[in-house]
Amino acid sequence: VPAFCHDEKLFTGGHCRSCLVEVDGRLVAACSTPARDNTDIQTETPRLLAYRRDLGELMRTEARPGGWVGEVLERWGVDGTRYTGVRSPRETPTDTSHPYLRLDTDACILCRRCVRACEEVQGQFVYAVAGRGASSHLTWGGIPFAETDCVSCGACADTCPTGAITDIDREKAAGRTELKVVQTTCGYCGVGCQLEVHADPTTNQIVQIEGAESPVNHGHLCVKGRYAHAFVAHPERLTTPLIRKDGVLVPASWGEALERIGQEFQSRPGKVGGLSSSRATNEENYLFQKWFRGALGTNNVDCCARVCHAPTAAGMRASFGTGAATNSYADLERADLILVSGSNATDAHPVIGARIKQAALMGTFLIVIDPRRTELATLADLHLQLKPGTNVPLLNSLACALVEEGLVDTEFVAARTEGWDEFEPFIRTQTPEALEAVTGVPAQRVREAARHYGSVEKPMMVHGLGMTEHYQGSEGVMLLCNLALLAGAVGREGVGINPLRGQNNVQGAADMGCQPDMLPGYAPVSDPAVRERFATLWGRAVPESVGLTIPQMLEAARQGELTALYIFGEDIAQTDPDSGRTLAALDSLEFLVVQELFLSETAQRATVVLPAACVFEKNGTFTNAERRVQRVRKVVDAPGEAQTDGAIFLALMEATGWPQEARTPAAVMDEIARAIPAFTGISYDRLQGDGLQWPVPTPEHPGTPLLHAERFARGQGKLTRVEYLPSPSLQGGSLTLITGRVLEHYNAGTMTRRTPNVTLETADYLEMHPKDAAARNIPDGSTVTITSATGTARATARITRRVAPGTVFLSFHFPETATNAVIGDVCDRVTGCPEYKVAAVEVSLVAGNLGT
Repeated sequence: VPAFCHDEKLFTGGHCRSCLVEVDGRLVAACSTPARDNTDIQTETPRLLAYRRDLGELMRTEARPGGWVGEVLERWGVDGTRYTGVRSPRETPTDTSHPYLRLDTDACILCRRCVRACEEVQGQFVYAVAGRGASSHLTWGGIPFAETDCVSCGACADTCPTGAITDIDREKAAGRTELKVVQTTCGYCGVGCQLEVHADPTTNQIVQIEGAESPVNHGHLCVKGRYAHAFVAHPERLTTPLIRKDGVLVPASWGEALERIGQEFQSRPGKVGGLSSSRATNEENYLFQKWFRGALGTNNVDCCARVCHAPTAAGMRASFGTGAATNSYADLERADLILVSGSNATDAHPVIGARIKQAALMGTFLIVIDPRRTELATLADLHLQLKPGTNVPLLNSLACALVEEGLVDTEFVAARTEGWDEFEPFIRTQTPEALEAVTGVPAQRVREAARHYGSVEKPMMVHGLGMTEHYQGSEGVMLLCNLALLAGAVGREGVGINPLRGQNNVQGAADMGCQPDMLPGYAPVSDPAVRERFATLWGRAVPESVGLTIPQMLEAARQGELTALYIFGEDIAQTDPDSGRTLAALDSLEFLVVQELFLSETAQRATVVLPAACVFEKNGTFTNAERRVQRVRKVVDAPGEAQTDGAIFLALMEATGWPQEARTPAAVMDEIARAIPAFTGISYDRLQGDGLQWPVPTPEHPGTPLLHAERFARGQGKLTRVEYLPSPSLQGGSLTLITGRVLEHYNAGTMTRRTPNVTLETADYLEMHPKDAAARNIPDGSTVTITSATGTARATARITRRVAPGTVFLSFHFPETATNAVIGDVCDRVTGCPEYKVAAVEVSLVAGNLGT
């Protein structure tokens, strides 16, 4: 049965009438007619065949459909000669203004699949059908498509059956039968979307990426996952090792580079450190920390979780005993209420952001805590627009309102928590009214939010770096845990606390032991029994003393106490706070190794640079934000002499006298399964489908979508008393800077700036409220400097009401902006995570740049 307007991802449309069948002699639309027992359904009668040809002829009067619809019309015998009326003029026949999408309305049959996909999958509402009758046509507002609110997710091109909407990748792939298709995991954010990558084996190039059906993304992708793959074949890719000689990086052989690294690192006992990569696989991160501990004798290993979600792990571990997401993404659709705190999910985690949008559009109550009016905040039922840096008093006031208004699940608190007797008298002092002046959120709004959160059966929380990258980041996460415990909203479907991880494998890098105080599986280095267990597994002793964190390593480098540093897959010269001090630390090193795709800001300072393979050039696994371990599969060969991170570490382990038996990613995963109890049941044979959510304690275990169903890992959930301590970062300038990502780019922009995404967002912009801009005579579009106690950044001003008076926002994707130069050295008090989210600044106009 033909069905031009049908897409399994969309609600039934019933628009095109191509699926008509005969039911008991009547013509009915198959897509929208329920099947009943004992009905006579005919699909190929002469009457139907005549109807379909007539329908096709009418379509051909108005359009010239291609794609599979065009093929169907041809099989029906449609030639476009039956009706010879004048075709209605199209508002915009073709549009090629967008860097990725291509529109040709002459091929449109008004099936409305693009309209529905934009609404029902992404929630963007870019398309509409204008006019009536023969004058009906697809429209996007009468402006060039590139100027619409399109977020370039590609859902419209993915669903269009006629070629009216396509993209440049589909055009390249059209008619090419030699393409191979490989399913793998996206290498951008921590959502972990599944991809179907189409590659040309004759040219070793990626041609097209589509979304694979999986519990993570259900075939949907964002602009980065679907389109931002041009970096793979970019001419600036590193292709050979480089060694600095006479102050200049020059090509070298792998043998020379590896021998030099091995000698330098072995000759500096106790004075070396390593920063692992949250963009690399689990297996590669495991080998990296194993090499440092077993061959180099140091626990000086850390990963980027230190500078993003270490407070999540610490806070949730203190409250629950486990520092990872309590639930699956699927629970977003099961929740009655979603509380989003400190996360601009539609920009930073777009596919999950879209799922949250869809839940809200379908009636799920949405509360957003954010100092900026993000897209989700605009959509929210309640936006608690707090002053930057006041998460702790706001969350305390929410907990107070739950207690005062009798919304506490007293049975849950009595049965499954500890600390109530100390917590209750303290929290009653944290009233919304007493803290309103501190947070800037009206007490009435706080109480309204608490009433909704405490009244529904299934309240779910998600949070991001706006919760963690603060002076009291870990303590703020503990307060989220307090709310969940008070409401009994842990250990069930549709509830819980679920951090949105920043990089694609930041969860996995931490799981694999790339932390100075934790061995793989979060086993404490300080425990002699733990060290003995790993010594038995590895055949090498594990160092006793806890290693240095990233900030501590950089300080030790500045002091000359750490002389060699190995960095792979991180550009800390651009991404770490207080850039001046970070660069001083790098310049103080005697020996710096950087393993990268491109000659990054950090690599330019290296003694040795190693060319690494990217996500599409290797095998392994990533672990996403819902603890789902998924396969990464090689699609194309790495350029030149570039090698996978895993192959490099195996070679270095051999060069330093410790050759490994496990030499393939699958074999390394088998060793990981012996090292980490939560991974015991994981193997490549079991990861062929949708992956597995750890813990997977046995080879037969199906994985664990839901944590803490019967008990917490620490026994009882802990209610924590936290006093608010204003951050030192708030002292100084008259404005408060907050930072974050934009949709089109990812972290330091190393990959996305080398794709057409750079034409969608060409620079970092400083968002300012009109009052603040007027007070400083700063026009929209002008160049401004942002100055703090630690440094200066430069950006273009955008005058907007997305930020409140007194607050400015700046992204950090372009090196020339130097956003992190203005971020100070204040860190989370528990984990040492830098406070990226608050900085006191002044903003001034650059002379001669008056903007628009």
